[in-house]
Amino acid sequence: MLPLLLAAEGCSVVLQPGEAQCETTADCEARGFAGSICTANVCEKAQVIDPVWGCLGNVVEPVPDPTKKVTLSVNLTFAADKSPVAGATVDVCEKLDLGCTGTNPDTPKGLKSAADGLISFKVAQGFDGFIRVTSDQTVDSRIFVGRPIITPPAVKSVRLLSPNDFSLLVSFAKETVDPTRGSSILLAVDCQGLAAGGARFESPSVDTKSREFYLINQAPTTPPAATQTDVDGFGGFFNMPVGSAVARSIRAADDAHIGESSFHVLANTISYVQIAPTPK
Repeated sequence: MLPLLLAAEGCSVVLQPGEAQCETTADCEARGFAGSICTANVCEKAQVIDPVWGCLGNVVEPVPDPTKKVTLSVNLTFAADKSPVAGATVDVCEKLDLGCTGTNPDTPKGLKSAADGLISFKVAQGFDGFIRVTSDQTVDSRIFVGRPIITPPAVKSVRLLSPNDFSLLVSFAKETVDPTRGSSILLAVDCQGLAAGGARFESPSVDTKSREFYLINQAPTTPPAATQTDVDGFGGFFNMPVGSAVARSIRAADDAHIGESSFHVLANTISYVQIAPTPK
């Protein structure tokens, strides 16, 4: 009986009828099939998944269990020098609770950031709201989680702006602050939950008075000088109209959809929004 030539994705070996090519992945290595795995007694090339963008187009959002709690810990720091924002008042709010007046014990109010800027609290799995931060040292801020919380986010620090630093930021972008409008600072993250370079932002919620920007080397830079994020993943829009808003992140290299998040814009307030990969 003639030997059988068995091939699988670039792996081939001459076998006698009924002879298994492998029993373990180590057998594949021994036969010279580096980077292959043993599947049904055949050495097959292992599929390499891009950890940064491999989830795009295949994002499946897990179903939250609201009976479980997730601990969120974040350091509030000043954007200018990364020193801690101590003594800020922190309120946890449902997304539709615009006045942040809800009394649900799962959304605690009146928390204070510690001397090192740390604030820590628990929310129910599936929380999809925002954290209101007020302090006489910072511009009023709302930090939106972006998507329902299932596990603690990889981002552990939020850089807040003092009124003076915000004015400098806006003037550096050759804009002026309209106190009847609000601004957004967006963070694009990849499939690992880490800051994503090479992403651009768009929003159907902006108008002709709004201005797109990207933080390049931490300096606000507007198009056409900058049209995508650097390694820190930050950008946003100055002077957005007050009301409900949506922002999207898009991979600049090929216009692939990364994700989108909804949030609220308030007058004279900065909305911080994380945009993670989402189903298109």
